[in-house]
This record gives sequence, structure tokens and C-alpha cells, in this order.
Amino acid sequence: SNLIVNEYELWRLFIPMFLHGGVIHYILNVFALCYIGRAVEYSHGTTFAAILFMIPAVGSILFSALFLPQSISVGASGGIFGLIGACIADIVRNRRLLFSDFINKGGSK
Repeated sequence: SNLIVNEYELWRLFIPMFLHGGVIHYILNVFALCYIGRAVEYSHGTTFAAILFMIPAVGSILFSALFLPQSISVGASGGIFGLIGACIADIVRNRRLLFSDFINKGGSK
């Protein structure tokens, strides 16, 4: 966090989301982004999905730098959790539509 603030190395807020801690970490992030990211992109559009990924990703890196200054953080987990939050918000917001008899019984009353 000292390098980000005092040395103005703002690139340190963005680069960790593209780095991974091994092959398994990379594969799990790719699967999560493919499934969750595709669903969010389909329902909200590419631009909004990118924003929903980037803001939590940078925010998680910032919090990691503030509260764990001596440790290294890598991965896109913060952004993935932001996309999961968007999916949960969609479900909560549209729960009446998702769980209505009209939808679940094939459109017949």
C-alpha cells in the first residue's frame, strides 16, 4: 500500500486481477468467469458486466492493500464475487417473477 500511495504506482490496483497463484487458481477463475460472467453479461450487457466486475475487483485489491499491506494478492476473486452479488441481487429483485405459478407451470393459469 505504501507503493500505491507514496510512489503513485496506481497500476498495482489493476494488475493483480490478471495474475493467478497457480494453474488450479487460474482454471477455477476461468470457469467462474465463464458461467457467472456470461449470465450477467446476457442479462445486463457487456459494458455493465465489465463495470460490475472491475469495481469490486479494484475494491478488493484496495482493501487487501490497506488491511494486509505485507501480503501479496492475486486473482480475480473480488470481481467474481461482484458478479455473484449482481446475480443474487437479480434473484432477490425478481423473486416474484421467478417463483410465480405462471412461470413455473409453463404459462398456463
